[in-house]
This record gives sequence, structure tokens and C-alpha cells, in this order.
Amino acid sequence: MKVVEKDRHVHGMLREEMKRCRDMIVSLEKELLNFPKGSLHIRKKDYKGKKYSYHYLKYRQGKKSISKHVPQNELETLIQKMKARKRYEKELKSYVVRMKYLEKISNLK
Repeated sequence: MKVVEKDRHVHGMLREEMKRCRDMIVSLEKELLNFPKGSLHIRKKDYKGKKYSYHYLKYRQGKKSISKHVPQNELETLIQKMKARKRYEKELKSYVVRMKYLEKISNLK
């Protein structure tokens, strides 16, 4: 026994919302390609009685783990870009969850 009949207006709205979510997912994935991936680490070294510390970006490229030195003058912009990447990833995740929910309730794919 079906409790709810299919309403073409409701299905139209669901289709539009699904299309909007798909477009946002594609857009966010393209934007994420512009941001650096990986995580920021600090290394501390002792050399001739002095202590030095420097930052490096660690990420994977295929199966290789890459460590790339980050100059002090580029550090602040890199931190801002990494924070922006986290925000975009969080937003992307929410759209993916929403998309799954819409597909489930509308039975459209």
C-alpha cells in the first residue's frame, strides 16, 4: 500500500534540487584542484649548538610520500589556502550527503 502518491510538482522540485547539488559538487571538486593538498609539519634541528625549526608540506603523489620545504614568506598564504581547502571539503561532503538523501527519497538517478 502506497501512502504517498507521486506528485509531479514535488518530483520536479526534487529534480531541480538534485541538479543544483550535482552542479555544486562538480564546481567544488574543480575548486579543490586549485588548493594545496597534504598537511603542514614543523621540523626542529640542532646545528652547532643552535636550534632551528622550519615548515614543510607533506602529501602523497601516487604511492610516494613527498615532503616539500615551505619558505617562511609563503607560510601564511599556504595556511590560508589549507584552511580554505578544509572549508570546501566540508561543504562538498554536505552536498554529497544531501545528494544521497535526495536520491533515496525520490528514487531518481
